[in-house]
Amino acid sequence: MDYAWVALIALGVGLIGGYAGIAGAPFLIFFLVTFLGYTQYEAQGTVLAMMMGPMTIMPVYYGRDIVRRRGRVILIAILTYMAFSFAGANIAYLFGTQTLKIVFGVVIVLVGAIYLDFSLRRSNGSSAIPSEKPLSTVSMAIVGSIMGFVGGIVGIGAGILLIPYLTMVKGIEQREAQTMSLAILLPPVSLGAVLKYGLIEKNVIWPAVGIIFAAFVIASGFGYKLSMKHRSMVLRIALAILLIATGIVNIVMST
Repeated sequence: MDYAWVALIALGVGLIGGYAGIAGAPFLIFFLVTFLGYTQYEAQGTVLAMMMGPMTIMPVYYGRDIVRRRGRVILIAILTYMAFSFAGANIAYLFGTQTLKIVFGVVIVLVGAIYLDFSLRRSNGSSAIPSEKPLSTVSMAIVGSIMGFVGGIVGIGAGILLIPYLTMVKGIEQREAQTMSLAILLPPVSLGAVLKYGLIEKNVIWPAVGIIFAAFVIASGFGYKLSMKHRSMVLRIALAILLIATGIVNIVMST
């Protein structure tokens, strides 16, 4: 029965994740811990292991033209994410995740609030549309490293950090930024973290990994196709609300 709930949760989160361009890992972890009795490390390890499979294959297929055009910088972020996720996972076991999740939650709430303000200003025309800036190898390597490190610590894909950076700082169009975020999650970027959570610490529930993966693949494709019907303004506001909700979830789970 637990696995049926796991599938339903993953379907819901996958739909939202495909729509907003994120993996939705904080919500998966929240439900696994709060309602299904997983330990924090088991939930994080299981979600990170799910991310090793090509869970975003359908959104990436639908957005393949964007992925092809941005392939070089996406690859850089993938490689640095892989390298730093193991370091993040080791930090999680060294110091525990409670304080780190509170700090991360507060940061994400602030980012979400800034992004919501940015989105609302853009929607009413009071904020100028930023011109697109080039994505350098160095900048994407730094972003990928931060994503991997943070992802290893708190068990998430960290696309929620990437999309605001790409849209607010680099001026990249919303759907393009979301597609890039999902493309970075296509290869086994969480491999380093899973080595720690799964092989060393034995905190991965492997049957749940397969169920979550299958459900996410199915639902995320529908979510991405739904996003293609909406304007960038709607997508930005939806992501901003998800950012704030993600931060609150992290704070609540740490108290």
